[in-house]
Amino acid sequence: MAGWRERLFRARARPPFTDPSGDKGWLAPLAWAPRHVGRKLDLAIDGWPRTTRPLRIAFLSDFHTGSHTDDVARLAGIVAEAARHAPDLALYGGDFVNLMPFGSGRVPPATTATVLAGLGAPLGRFAVLGNHDRNYGAAEVTEALQTNGIAVLLDSMREVSFEGARIGIAGIHDSRRDRASARALLAGLGREQPTIVLAHDPWWFSHLPDGPHLMVAGHTHGGQIRLPGIGALRNASWAPLAWSYGLVEAGERRMYVTSGLGCSNLPLRIGAPPEFVLLDVRAAT
Repeated sequence: MAGWRERLFRARARPPFTDPSGDKGWLAPLAWAPRHVGRKLDLAIDGWPRTTRPLRIAFLSDFHTGSHTDDVARLAGIVAEAARHAPDLALYGGDFVNLMPFGSGRVPPATTATVLAGLGAPLGRFAVLGNHDRNYGAAEVTEALQTNGIAVLLDSMREVSFEGARIGIAGIHDSRRDRASARALLAGLGREQPTIVLAHDPWWFSHLPDGPHLMVAGHTHGGQIRLPGIGALRNASWAPLAWSYGLVEAGERRMYVTSGLGCSNLPLRIGAPPEFVLLDVRAAT
């Protein structure tokens, strides 16, 4: 069934994309994005290394560039805004392309990657791929990111050093696919090394072990439509609806799920504004 859905997505979207302006055509007057939010969280984690200041992470996800009118300029403005906060590390949570079935906005991944390369981060820029990137063509999206200095993690681990402390960066790509490689990566996380886990889908939080680890995830768009007193009606994930947005805590485990920046299916959000996130992570006292 998954293969059939992927073929349908590709048939409707007709990659490769060749419009770096992301022209929305007749839909342009109806597809303006709602105002985004710059969200900031301070997180104190037991077992995290003690440093003179918190590690600052800029986390952006679910771009779907071209899903909104004038989206390339909009993304450039958001990247510039995030850069003014001087993050140490930049994390990109996947779904770089727009596969809406109508309305044009077919921005090639190279255009999005070039804009994202403008977010300076001395410890590096890391990304995972989302399900839309796989449906579009994982090789082209990966090449675009890596050509622009953004490392792509495919169920793999890197390491950075912050004030002499070794911190792991683990990447879990895609969504709605239970993979032995991703389970093994998470099972191998120990208490001796703090790790930031960049996952496209919050479902992987189910497999995050206790320890000085923080998961950040996207994919859900915060539900994209959230009703007062009810919340998200669906999140396109195996994850429970309670994991659709915001800070999730379970025992020693922590995860932040962002609402992301773009849309899928329809350029419409209700009660779930787009956002980029700044996380300041430090040791608990």
